[in-house]
Amino acid sequence: MMNSSNPLAKHFRQPQIHIKLPTGGQWWPEGSLTMPATKELPVYAMTAKDELTLQTPDALLNGQSTVDVIQSCVPNIKNAWSMPAADLDAVLIAIRQATYGSKMDFVSVCPHCNTKNEHSIDLGVLSAQIQCPDFNTSVVVDDLELFLKPQSYKEFNRASIENFEQQRILAVVSDETMTEEEKIVRFNQLFKKLLDLTIEQITKSIAAIKTDDGLVVEDRAQIDEFFQNCNKSVWDAVKRRIEEIGNQSPLKKVDVNCDQDECGKAYTTPLVFEQSSFFA
Repeated sequence: MMNSSNPLAKHFRQPQIHIKLPTGGQWWPEGSLTMPATKELPVYAMTAKDELTLQTPDALLNGQSTVDVIQSCVPNIKNAWSMPAADLDAVLIAIRQATYGSKMDFVSVCPHCNTKNEHSIDLGVLSAQIQCPDFNTSVVVDDLELFLKPQSYKEFNRASIENFEQQRILAVVSDETMTEEEKIVRFNQLFKKLLDLTIEQITKSIAAIKTDDGLVVEDRAQIDEFFQNCNKSVWDAVKRRIEEIGNQSPLKKVDVNCDQDECGKAYTTPLVFEQSSFFA
């Protein structure tokens, strides 16, 4: 990153913090990460270009802006699309911390008095709480053993598209300018796409399936075909396990107190990392 012929080179940005990935580098495809001997990745503050990148709505929706900023601020990450989603929060928190400092303000609404409260959280403390969920516990059902893995960021980002499709379905249902026949046709098209996305979210979390005769299947196409034809009991067991893994994250919610004198009650509030506001 340093250009020795430029007299300003010594003023180029330098790493502000170093982080260890929750996965420890496991599940990263070959060539997507350069792991230092210390196992700690240097993290740089965002540039002006990075901040402008995060203000592009289309790029935010398809995930490209997040990928570009991650690779800019954490150069050891060569392909952020391939990074395990289990490392995503840790990396995003580190980039924000390197850019704006450890303090982050956020707003919540007290469920007791419906008053907005302003809070501050230490990102360094928050980051230290992040651990990789347990992907080593397999799912055993119907004489099969299914082994799980974290989704890549590319696969994880499909969830954003899935939510977008859900909103499109609601828009079609409430659109008074369309005839009922048009609504049915459009609804069926969107519903099929949403169904495919939902199934994909589950199947891409499977690393391998072991049959009752000891055969281990890792072929992606064969696993996808299996989930198109398996018993509902298999689907339910895998979905339940994935939900359990998702609930292991300590960043889902935080405990706070209402700062209104007449209330002052404690409550739990969701902690959402939305890139468009997280890096504002």
